[in-house]
Amino acid sequence: MRSTVAEINISALHNNIHVLRSKAPNSALMAMVKANAYGHGMVDCSREIENDVDFFGVAVMYEGVTLRLAKITKPIVVMMPPDIYDAEKFCECDLQMVACSLDLLRDFNQEAIKQNVILKAHLYIDTGMRRDGIEPHEAVGFMDACKEFTNISIIGVCTHFATADDVNKAFAQEQLEKFNGAVQALHNAGYTFQYIHAANSGAVFHHPDAHFNMIRPGLSLYGIAPANTINTGLQPVLSLKTRINALRRIQPGESVSYGRRFIAAQATTIATIPIGYGDGYSRLLTGKGMCLLHGKRFQIVGTICMDECMIDVGNEPVDLGDDVVLIGTQGNATISVNEIADTIGTIPYDITTLITARVPRVLVGKT
Repeated sequence: MRSTVAEINISALHNNIHVLRSKAPNSALMAMVKANAYGHGMVDCSREIENDVDFFGVAVMYEGVTLRLAKITKPIVVMMPPDIYDAEKFCECDLQMVACSLDLLRDFNQEAIKQNVILKAHLYIDTGMRRDGIEPHEAVGFMDACKEFTNISIIGVCTHFATADDVNKAFAQEQLEKFNGAVQALHNAGYTFQYIHAANSGAVFHHPDAHFNMIRPGLSLYGIAPANTINTGLQPVLSLKTRINALRRIQPGESVSYGRRFIAAQATTIATIPIGYGDGYSRLLTGKGMCLLHGKRFQIVGTICMDECMIDVGNEPVDLGDDVVLIGTQGNATISVNEIADTIGTIPYDITTLITARVPRVLVGKT
């Protein structure tokens, strides 16, 4: 196995499910495992938590099929509108779809009839994200039109928040009011749903009135709290680790890596580690990245390469094979996903999902 690994702490993952359930004790939990479980390893994480969650949420059909091939049996909702050519696999693999196109539903219904199955769906209402879904005022008419689809059962109704973790709650509240209005209009027209869901991670913590009877936590499941949230009890699941694979002493005026972006001001030791932007450690961290070695923080110097990067360890006595942490804790020092995201002006989601498949995910903390 490579010395560069992403350790996935299963104990922390279970802790986070407990925290999330405590926030919404009367709601089912759909674990969002799209994008390779936000970089944490979709199949392994799903297998570990299947008995503790009610649904799995993915973005595209391929992810749902992958979970079925891995023998995951819990309900799987594909939360992005499917492609017209996905109908066969949706029916074969018992995947649930979001409903926001009558033409698409008509095609999927024909395939469901052909395969003699009932395809489950969730009515998707656009309350302000302006990405997917139908307009709130169209909900009743849409459901009326769906009566012709004999092999599609719309068991849920949902929406998605654009600003659930903002300090200013005005827009999220506006979205919630639109959603509640649409659900009430549907109820008045005689339509009821087994599941009503809207709460992503931010809404789980900031908008308890949006929990309904199912929540859809994503990044918080993996121990990264929504913005403007403190003391959540969440525990980070992922640590990114590697080991020193080369050492060299350089002199004043010598440079490191492509473009000579780092030139030594004094004699120093440069340690090379086998991780780079080909592993998902962003090149944008050039001149900014930090790592932990011997429980201390050191600067990553020079341009980050595809497969390697370099650390200025000064006069620290280091050896080949010494452990280096890029995300996680070593001794009393920690580098968090949030810190890295802030360093390059992005969001935590971007940091973990960038970690590529060639970095092995190693499960730790199993009981």
